[in-house]
Amino acid sequence: MKMKDSTITKSKLPNQILDFFKRYKPDAELDGVLPMIESLHTRLLEGHSSLLLEHSTKEIQTLVENELLGGPEESRPMVWTPSGDLYFKRYFEYELSIAKKLREWALATQHHQISDFSLLENLLSNDPDQLRAAKLAIESKFSVITGGPGTGKTFLLVSILHALLETDPSLKISLAAPTGKAAQRMTESILLNLHNLNLGEEEKKRFPQEASTIHRLLQPLPPSIHFRKNQKNPLEADFLIVDEASMIDLPLMAKLLDAIPNHCSLILIGDVDQLAPVEAGAPFASIVRHFLLPDQPQLVAKLSTNRRFGADSSIHRLCNAISSGDSDAVEILIKEKENPDFEFSAQWDFKKIDQIILNGYSELAGAKTPEDAHQAFLRFQILCPTHRGERGVIAMNERCRKILANQEAGYFTGLPIIIKQNDYGSGLFNGDIGIFLSSQEDEYELSVWFADGNGSYRQFSPARLPPFDLAYAMTIHRSQGSEYEEVMIALPVVNSEILSRHLLYVACSRAKKRVGIHGSEQIFLETVGKSTEYSQSLENRLLELS
Repeated sequence: MKMKDSTITKSKLPNQILDFFKRYKPDAELDGVLPMIESLHTRLLEGHSSLLLEHSTKEIQTLVENELLGGPEESRPMVWTPSGDLYFKRYFEYELSIAKKLREWALATQHHQISDFSLLENLLSNDPDQLRAAKLAIESKFSVITGGPGTGKTFLLVSILHALLETDPSLKISLAAPTGKAAQRMTESILLNLHNLNLGEEEKKRFPQEASTIHRLLQPLPPSIHFRKNQKNPLEADFLIVDEASMIDLPLMAKLLDAIPNHCSLILIGDVDQLAPVEAGAPFASIVRHFLLPDQPQLVAKLSTNRRFGADSSIHRLCNAISSGDSDAVEILIKEKENPDFEFSAQWDFKKIDQIILNGYSELAGAKTPEDAHQAFLRFQILCPTHRGERGVIAMNERCRKILANQEAGYFTGLPIIIKQNDYGSGLFNGDIGIFLSSQEDEYELSVWFADGNGSYRQFSPARLPPFDLAYAMTIHRSQGSEYEEVMIALPVVNSEILSRHLLYVACSRAKKRVGIHGSEQIFLETVGKSTEYSQSLENRLLELS
């Protein structure tokens, strides 16, 4: 469930939809269908694209009689499928479009096949799962690679690129990710992994040097919801590789697939255990579940060997236990007191919390250069499930500012911020991290520095920035796609519907070296044991086309 953690005011949209229906059918008695419209709208807010209704109701009959609801083949503002999925028409069309594309691609063979796999066999000789994944990606029009942090997804991607470009250096390869931060991290990870291949400078230049956000790749046409790139004006690419695909919502996935030309191959890479998108639909998880079915084309490669953590790593054991819903295993881990990489503090001790904050952000506070500041920022991060409350993002950020700078407002050197919305004029995007630093000439003159993905940094005046928040603490949703050496997780005082097994998995899996969890053990264990509800409507559309 993906309800926002702030108090939800009742939306006017269901009433506006009802008003539209009344204008369309002025003589009809339609007030009785409002609860159904509200229920479907609530499902959208919770991140689902449809509402499951297995049996007809009085509201359904009223909508059918007034030509406001029909089956998949009818042109009506609402759709009710034989499998019981009730949609607003647009969301049905998004899912049907995705299902048709994937069904077509699942049965296609591609032209990017390579006859000699010896290069890949040499690079991936230590991991049969990676080698199988590489062959699947190269031989398929469409494939999915899924695995948790540390399973070698990026090295696998670089190996695939190397094999493709060795065979055909002229291939046009595009890299993309859902957010600016994820695209930047994809770029950095690929450049880092290139060093492991011992390539010459000319060979390195063949590789795509920068990942784009999906929005930038598709070229938005604001203020509309449409993009310049679409089926009539497709992308100019032979191979498209999309990272952090679990973060792609339903409308964006539909528009992305729509813009892919027939000759282009697609690889979706992601962690199926991560959070679903904030907006409606979770297409990546649905796609993975469908193509893992035994009677479907086997287009999903799962990576399970973890190269970052040893088998006895507490972080590795914790993430595995959370993802499988094994609260007993988590409880055993909590009771093990001597774990250098994991600590659970059931008591919320402000004195201890403050010391952790001071230690965690000391390097950032003392950083002098943009490079040092951004490297220091990745050493420690506070993660919160919620914005509000004394352990939420807002309160924890204010606490950090007071502890580290002894001030409750204003800007100072070492202050990290996160951009809240895309700003194409400045080239700053939602999720980008900036850090305030003093100029060398005047310590009172502050600039904000952002990493550029290619190893350089961009300088901005604070006055030029789009809206931003402090970034000492961020929501777990915000952290998805990032990694830190150490994370501190601040659990809320009372249980909340926003807490989910996937949320805790994402929080704990952000850490490379250490996880510290502070809050109620009971709330943590209850959340791990809580089953996760997911919509099967996209899977139903795929099965109908099988």
